[in-house]
Amino acid sequence: MKRLIVVVEGSTEEGFVKRVLGPHLQARSIFTYTLIVTTLRDELTGAKLNKGGGAWRNWFKDLRRVMGENPGPDVAFTTLIDLYGLPNDFPQLEALSKIVDTHQRASELEAVMSKQFGDYRFIPYVQRHEFEALVLAGLGALAGLLDAEEDLQGLEQLRSDIAGHPPEDVNDGPDTAPSKRLLTRIPSYRKTLHGPLVVESTGLASLRAACPRFDAWVAKLEGL
Repeated sequence: MKRLIVVVEGSTEEGFVKRVLGPHLQARSIFTYTLIVTTLRDELTGAKLNKGGGAWRNWFKDLRRVMGENPGPDVAFTTLIDLYGLPNDFPQLEALSKIVDTHQRASELEAVMSKQFGDYRFIPYVQRHEFEALVLAGLGALAGLLDAEEDLQGLEQLRSDIAGHPPEDVNDGPDTAPSKRLLTRIPSYRKTLHGPLVVESTGLASLRAACPRFDAWVAKLEGL
């Protein structure tokens, strides 16, 4: 039996781990636990006051703390953090942002994370370009969640916009990142509502087939 602690940006990613990734890994005797990054703590008690996303220093503190609290080889750690909108205080971000190939950039960012912690149990993962790439891989499931004609027409426009582009290749521009495209074309789209439902309905096998970098991460977790 192995434990896997997944540090995530917010409730959408937490829902994905609990409803999709976790059950898949549990069948392999790997039990997942999620931790949403803490962005604010009470200075006196240390209690969490706010959580979700935020600066890299918050990720670093939570990862360092949870690694220290969970010694031994029977536990591993990973992240689910978006390449798009990466915190400005991420180490070496300015230099690495100049790498045009975002597949290579994400890999280099993961290498920096790994070096920061120096813990063999840590499997860093940067989602290229956003969690919403997985939603783009499941537009058929999203269609089943929409009722308004405006939304359904927008969905067809979105399909046309990204035709010929694998979900992970949909880029990270301020107007063209996956989340921005979804919000532009589908007015009622809500990440925390639709995101987990879409990826769960689509199924992990289909997500992996459409997103090879994501697939490689899941394969690493399966190998724990």
